[in-house]
Amino acid sequence: MELEKGFCTWFTGVPASGKSTVGKACLKRLREMGIKIEDFDADEVRSHISPNLGYTLEARDENTKRLAFFASILARNGICSNIAAVSSLQKFRDRARGMIDNFVEIMVDCPLDECQNRDPKGLYKKAAEGKINDIAGMHQPFEKPEKPEVYLDTSKMSVDECAEKVISKLKELKYLPGDAKDDKTGYSDTEEEKVKKRLENLGYM
Repeated sequence: MELEKGFCTWFTGVPASGKSTVGKACLKRLREMGIKIEDFDADEVRSHISPNLGYTLEARDENTKRLAFFASILARNGICSNIAAVSSLQKFRDRARGMIDNFVEIMVDCPLDECQNRDPKGLYKKAAEGKINDIAGMHQPFEKPEKPEVYLDTSKMSVDECAEKVISKLKELKYLPGDAKDDKTGYSDTEEEKVKKRLENLGYM
């Protein structure tokens, strides 16, 4: 599906808050709609482009600048981007907003103790063992967005609920065309399922 300008969904939050998980769920739904969108996970970009960049504030600054640059080029050419990056300081995200057309800031929030329990990459375990001391939100500052377009609490919301909230916001902002493949009824997936069940109970299906 062709868009005149692309948008960027930028997922920010501390490690293990659920940025990549929710981002990939959104990515799947958007691609099913026919939206051309590229996925940029901050850690994957590091491993391919600058594996020795590190995690100081200066290094984080550089990595988020690169991500914003990639997304800005795509947006100008009608291609969307899905970015999951800690992007710990507000100034990093404000710069990205200034560079990218149709920027959507998504705060993925989760209590630190829950993030430590999840710990899919073992970062918090390494921190407890004294092997690393550069985790945003623990050793380094993490500034929550001041006015994100979307706020998600992944300790209370399921992945599907989070993805639906993001997609709904994109529709509200009119970044998704009205004829997106899964939007023919005007209902969300959850609402459409409720309608179908009600029709079945009434004997119409």
